[in-house]
Amino acid sequence: MASLSEIAFRLASRSLRATMRQIPLGVSRAVSARTLPIVIFHAVEEAPKPYIKHLYDYHTPASFEQVLDELLRHFKPLEDLSPEGIANAGADRFLVTFDDGLRSSYEVALPILERKGVPAIHFLITDFLAGEAGSQVEEKFKASLLVECLDGRTPAERAEVARILGGAGYGQADLAEALMSVRLADGAVYDAVAERLGIDLAAYFRQDRPYITREEAADMARRGFRLGAHSCDHPRYWEISLDEQVRQTRDSMRHVTETFGLDYRYFAFPYKNRGITPAFYERTREAVDLFFTTSGWGDRMNRERVFHRVGLDSTGSAVTALKCGWRPFPLSAIQ
Repeated sequence: MASLSEIAFRLASRSLRATMRQIPLGVSRAVSARTLPIVIFHAVEEAPKPYIKHLYDYHTPASFEQVLDELLRHFKPLEDLSPEGIANAGADRFLVTFDDGLRSSYEVALPILERKGVPAIHFLITDFLAGEAGSQVEEKFKASLLVECLDGRTPAERAEVARILGGAGYGQADLAEALMSVRLADGAVYDAVAERLGIDLAAYFRQDRPYITREEAADMARRGFRLGAHSCDHPRYWEISLDEQVRQTRDSMRHVTETFGLDYRYFAFPYKNRGITPAFYERTREAVDLFFTTSGWGDRMNRERVFHRVGLDSTGSAVTALKCGWRPFPLSAIQ
């Protein structure tokens, strides 16, 4: 259950977004003329995968193309994706990023980006890259799949799932909410629930293969797209220690840089940079050129090599999302 402070923050954020959407895009671009709008996508699928359906929104190929067309009517794509090019770009340009390295970002989104002439950075979860189909996935993918599999289950089966979750400290009345709230450290709960429901998670994910392979990522780089690191196994950084934050960042960054022979080093925080302290940046300073997170865009936000982004997984208007995500100073302190 969310704390009172979390509820208050959500209400304040919702109110701020509603206010920002009333301001014309031209005003926000003029005020933040030296700030590059950066957007995030995840999945581009004809139909939602069950392991994504309850985790975040997705685009169909048609809606993804529509969003790109809308961006192209108002901005020019940033072509110089070097650290200097990103740092010095203004609000007349835009930058596309993809998080997680999902297979659809390569098979579906990449050809559309190429056809539209839109460069992009793809951030990869390094433990989930495989030379061949693998079964290791983000724990929340398991949660979403299990939520989907609850439909049609008997009351006895649902009671057993509730018992397993309650025994691990997740006793919410709503089973879907309980499954989605399990912390990374308690990931074994998903295996216990799957066993009770008769679901072979490893076999399922081997068959579906959510993530791209190393060969596919290398092909992205050969075709002119940039690659970055997105941690080793996508933890919530605020749930892990500083030492583990540093290890996840440095190890995944080294993996991407060395595997694909990169001369730049870009890292996107999984979820967001909540829980990050100055000590983290000090200990990773020599390992990363630019950091990326998810708090919006606006003047005075992109500082200390940390670049903020706006999520565009929703099939709504890209311009509306950018207006809602704008954070002019001093509101840039409220992310």
